[in-house]
Amino acid sequence: MNKMKRTRGFFLLLLGVSLLGTGVARAQELTMRNSPRSMQGIRPLGMGGAFLATDGTDENALFYNPAAISDYEKKFHFQFLLPTVEFSYKAIPFFSSDLLDLADDIDNAATDGDKVNVFDAFAAANTGRYEEIGVRGPVAIMMHKYITAAIFYENRSAMGLLNPASSTIDIESTSQGGVQVGSAWSFFDKKIKVGGALKFLGRHLINEKITQRDIVVNNDFSDAIATDQFGFGLGFDLGFQAKIPFEANWWKYLDPTFGLTIQDIGDTRFFMGDDVGRIEESTSLGFAIHPDYWKLKTQFALDIRDLEHSTDGITKLHFGYEVTWPEIGKVLRSASVRVGLNQGYLAGGFGLDFKYFKLNAATYGREIGLRTRQKESRMFGLQLASGF
Repeated sequence: MNKMKRTRGFFLLLLGVSLLGTGVARAQELTMRNSPRSMQGIRPLGMGGAFLATDGTDENALFYNPAAISDYEKKFHFQFLLPTVEFSYKAIPFFSSDLLDLADDIDNAATDGDKVNVFDAFAAANTGRYEEIGVRGPVAIMMHKYITAAIFYENRSAMGLLNPASSTIDIESTSQGGVQVGSAWSFFDKKIKVGGALKFLGRHLINEKITQRDIVVNNDFSDAIATDQFGFGLGFDLGFQAKIPFEANWWKYLDPTFGLTIQDIGDTRFFMGDDVGRIEESTSLGFAIHPDYWKLKTQFALDIRDLEHSTDGITKLHFGYEVTWPEIGKVLRSASVRVGLNQGYLAGGFGLDFKYFKLNAATYGREIGLRTRQKESRMFGLQLASGF
């Protein structure tokens, strides 16, 4: 196999990891900076990521606030999801074309000086560029009022040229998957709900900063990227939801709900492998109201995430609104529209619940800079699921 084929094969493999999903680079810095740390749902993302105080009506309860598991029925429901694919605006051509061409040009360069010139020209032409692509989803999930379990996987891969002072390419890719099991209980006529979730994780990590030196000392461009970091870990999430009783009609109409989660208690650490980082503990608060108009079901939700982390205030804020028209017909059972703000950036989406499957789509902005409103990554996501 010649150099060009090896390089092209490597980048296709990296793209395949993104699309088939099994680990994040620089996990606490960029690609995993927002919460929850795993399994963000397309429906919540269309609402700006605000979901901690919403009722448990779909698979997202297990990953956002396990207390909402208590809202499930007392019978088993099974759901199977195709991969939820996410990507930034120009991620597909960046991963599948631009970087492949760069690798080929570097490998075909005659001298080390030519290789550096090719690399520098690419860095100069793309300074400030950041693209990411990801895939995730429960392969299968079993939902029940007292026990819920999911086999899941997720990946987020990112490449960026964010340092204008030097020619460097940051490559980050984290894949993780495993099993998450949760349970919940309700008290005082469902006014108080408490839930927990245990997760067994495997993680694969790529975290590289490619420089001019890497271009010179490696025979192939792909040799500069280490792909052999693996680890296994165990984590636990705890969640609460509460409805404060009040006899006023307006209070009953709004039906306010308060939520609290402590995710990755004591930090989720990875063992039995290489150093692939850890997932830091995070405490978050949520609030939601549920006023209904005519046939329409609506909810406003507000989350304040990562309370103990020293990040700018606006990056902690998530706000969203969802309106649903239920019981439309026998084939299309309901339709939803969602809008919100995620870390100060606009979000929106829609959902269609058909008899045999459901479709959710969303777009949202997320902060990838180190300061508030420094640099937005505009993401697009799609989810297709079926179940019984």
